[in-house]
Amino acid sequence: MKLVRVMVVDDSAFMRQTLKMMIEEDPVLQVVTTARDGRDALIKLKKYHPDVVTLDIIMNGEMDGLETLHHIMKQDPTPVIMVSGASDEHVNYVIEAISSGAFDFINKPSGKADMESIGAKLQLKIHQAALSRISPSSSDQHTTKSDDTNLFFPSPGGNNPPSLIVICTSTGGPKALQTVIPALKKELSVPIIIIQHMPPRFTKTLAERLNSLSDVQVTEAADGEILQNGRVYIAPGGHHLIIKKNPDALCFHLLDTPAVHGVKPAADVTLESLTHIPDLSVLVAVLTGMGKDGASGIRQLKESVQQVYVVAESEETSVVFGMPKAAIGTHLVDEVCGIDQVAASICRQFALKEG
Repeated sequence: MKLVRVMVVDDSAFMRQTLKMMIEEDPVLQVVTTARDGRDALIKLKKYHPDVVTLDIIMNGEMDGLETLHHIMKQDPTPVIMVSGASDEHVNYVIEAISSGAFDFINKPSGKADMESIGAKLQLKIHQAALSRISPSSSDQHTTKSDDTNLFFPSPGGNNPPSLIVICTSTGGPKALQTVIPALKKELSVPIIIIQHMPPRFTKTLAERLNSLSDVQVTEAADGEILQNGRVYIAPGGHHLIIKKNPDALCFHLLDTPAVHGVKPAADVTLESLTHIPDLSVLVAVLTGMGKDGASGIRQLKESVQQVYVVAESEETSVVFGMPKAAIGTHLVDEVCGIDQVAASICRQFALKEG
């Protein structure tokens, strides 16, 4: 089996050695070099060309982790796993990092007790990152609110437009969402629900970031909240999100039940809940992500709901072609397109004209 070559970047010699030891517990992973700061990392990146980089978010010196990440993505795109502390400040940095192209993140080990579990997660993420697709970033691309571009076209086939949109995504999702959500206009008169695999606290920060970039209002969904047209809701990390119909409206309910597919929230749980709502038409978009979450829910929707339209992100633009591939494998996907076309695909289902 081919070795995966890793560079560890951290301003602490102790943490560099700790991460090296954790990584090399896997015989297929090899730490080819370490770097003490961002400038050192950029020099060694050109010299060693590692397959994956682990990068501390907050470092002393001329260049912190975020600045280093931006240079890597522009100059020599490489899968980067951010290594983060547990503070709220770190949560903000993590969201910015993965929205800027980092593959994923992992918390720093805080003692011997959690080294084993974190080590196993880190090894898995490195293997996954080595197989991912990383493209050069552009600080000006996909981060601005929608302009006057005509994204709205007549709905194909003359069907009624969807009454609800669900977007499902995982690894690579924050950057993909940063492409899709700002391209939607506030005239889109249905609720939009995002199921992004992410821990507690991170989803709220992601919602705030997307809200600042978009014309549509983006918030974290709350238990008992009534869905409103034109709003975008992100399922809170650490809970499953289901939707029920009360006499007058649709409302959210949060469930603290076991993880599904190892994740919580899981798209399949949300999609399955929609099968119990009569007279519903649904558009489902499955974006980049690990695993198969969403595929089972799509099958259930297609069997139970009168009108379902499913869009899957193409392999060419997916950071990880797991969830879209599983969705396509159901043979129930109506359209496959690159991430730059997902917003247009969504909007084509509505008989709205350019604002």
